[in-house]
Amino acid sequence: MVARSSYLITLLTVFVAYSLLLVASVDANPVAPKASLRKRTARTTAPAGALVVSTTPASGQFSTISAAIAALPDDGSAQTIFIEAGTYEEQIDITRVGALTIMGETEDTANYESNVVTITNSASLGTAGTDDASGTLRIHTDNFSLYNVNVKNTFGESSDNGQALALSAYGTNGGFYGCGFYSFQDTVLAEEGVQFYGSCYIEGAVDFIFGQSAFAFFQGATIASIGAGCITADGPAAKGDSLFVINESVIMQSTAATEDLTGLVYLGRPWTEFASVAYTSVTMSDIINPAGWSIWETDEPNTEDVTYVEFDSTGAGASGTRASFSSKITSTAGYTIADVLGSDYTTWVDQDYL
Repeated sequence: MVARSSYLITLLTVFVAYSLLLVASVDANPVAPKASLRKRTARTTAPAGALVVSTTPASGQFSTISAAIAALPDDGSAQTIFIEAGTYEEQIDITRVGALTIMGETEDTANYESNVVTITNSASLGTAGTDDASGTLRIHTDNFSLYNVNVKNTFGESSDNGQALALSAYGTNGGFYGCGFYSFQDTVLAEEGVQFYGSCYIEGAVDFIFGQSAFAFFQGATIASIGAGCITADGPAAKGDSLFVINESVIMQSTAATEDLTGLVYLGRPWTEFASVAYTSVTMSDIINPAGWSIWETDEPNTEDVTYVEFDSTGAGASGTRASFSSKITSTAGYTIADVLGSDYTTWVDQDYL
């Protein structure tokens, strides 16, 4: 009995010592804080009170998004529309007064990769009459939010009047989260107000992020070129009337591209001489031309008073001698989200997408 008790005491001593060693090891190598691990939350059912759109609508639901929008109360109250998985072939124009949130069904809200809701239409400047009228989704209101919806203009490439918008956004406090925007020319029109794009996918070839009077901040975007051309085309009427900032994003060749785009894509060209665009902490693939930036046209370069800047660009497309009318900056001062959207951005931008 004495020998057995001594043996058990020895085992207990070893166990306690080993446990203390493990605790010390954990303290010395703490796990990453929970905040650094983005929670990927599914959204497969409609929030309480939301109008529901479905390709196979049940009683009380709608078969088109336009019908759901038309059914919203016209009292300025905040409303929500939930769209079930499917493709909806329609053009949507939103003009109602009052905050509106449209949510797409998804297994993962973090970004666009799990999107199963698509809105699609085919129209161009030549067929619709104006850039805005060609848009698949046209936002003419303030306080609008869109989550996890793909928006496509399938008009495709054209040598004449080929501007074909996926999104036409007029309005302030517009938020787009985990969305995908697809076209060839002029994919996203950020035209007026202040707008935030979080973890979105934007695909096009020619001037596919453009506008005249908006202040837009693109956070964590995937920008994919489907053909040779320029990503941005900012066109304010005067200095300080517009600013696009693309932050912590990735520029790549789209898997839908039919040719090798190495060196054939530019960060932007100035629609007017007051164009203002900044790329901050962006990873650029080799599709970006070493010059980085392009003139507008040979007989109208529009480079007299542009603001084209880069901060901390990385990747194969970050190297090379940049155009003389652009510059590299050593600080993001003047180009932070607060600088672009205003100090009150936290009151309307979804913080999960920062």
